[in-house]
Amino acid sequence: MHETGDRVSAAAGPAASFPEPVLRLFGAEAINRLMASPGFPAAVEAAAANAVRLYDGSWIRNRLLNDRGRLLAVLLILDLHFTESGGAGVTGARLRREVVELDVCSAGRATAFLAALRFKRLLADMPQSGPRERRLMPTAALLQMQRERWNGMFAAIAHIDAPAAEAARALPDELLFGPCTHAMADCFRRGLRVFAAAPELQDLAERDAGLVMLVSLITRDEPVSVSQLARQFHVSRAHVANVLQRAEALGFASSVPGLGGYRASPALMPVLMRFYAVIFLTFLTALRTQQPPAS
Repeated sequence: MHETGDRVSAAAGPAASFPEPVLRLFGAEAINRLMASPGFPAAVEAAAANAVRLYDGSWIRNRLLNDRGRLLAVLLILDLHFTESGGAGVTGARLRREVVELDVCSAGRATAFLAALRFKRLLADMPQSGPRERRLMPTAALLQMQRERWNGMFAAIAHIDAPAAEAARALPDELLFGPCTHAMADCFRRGLRVFAAAPELQDLAERDAGLVMLVSLITRDEPVSVSQLARQFHVSRAHVANVLQRAEALGFASSVPGLGGYRASPALMPVLMRFYAVIFLTFLTALRTQQPPAS
């Protein structure tokens, strides 16, 4: 059996551009097979459209954690509740420790995020939770929101692996939010990071609505104006202009002279393909935990 370093150095094809943690977790063969799939470009476009459709424009939550932070924090909350505690809820102290260890956000931001989720009734106090150790549980509203988000991702994955996507949509909550969520969270605990294969996107993703504005460009046939994006994503025109100017400097967007709009540049799709490849592989790895073993 080859060592990890040997596998990394021997990676060929599209996998050669992926960093060691991604290769170690998923393998070069799986990466190359995914990116060579005829349906992969359509899957990326579908995932981008899903992100735009489900974007949460909450002023409070967008400033507590960025898009990446919110999604990872919710994933960890679900895993800590359903798997680590066996459905007995999660404490603020446990979540704070986890997000700091995984470099998701600061402990203070995690506390504020929990308060915002409670205010929005996405988290609730566990019955008989003690006053010294308040335990929180996800509400039906949070589970429904997460399932809707993931169903959109399964619809994108259907362009690559239709049977896996169909099986995923049929999973009951105790499996989807139990073993599957745990498998996804475990990828991050083993060193995976969202922008591992596309670090060029991280600067834009750290800005309010930055990533979703960028991916929205590949879902449009026509240039989009600053005003349109500001209305759609609930941010100021000055902020949108700043994000798009930065995207243009990075080579991901192109301004359209005379129209006052922007469109995706040719360099955007390849980097989004690397970005979504990591996400698809994470989901597919998790879904395999629910597949019966081969006879």
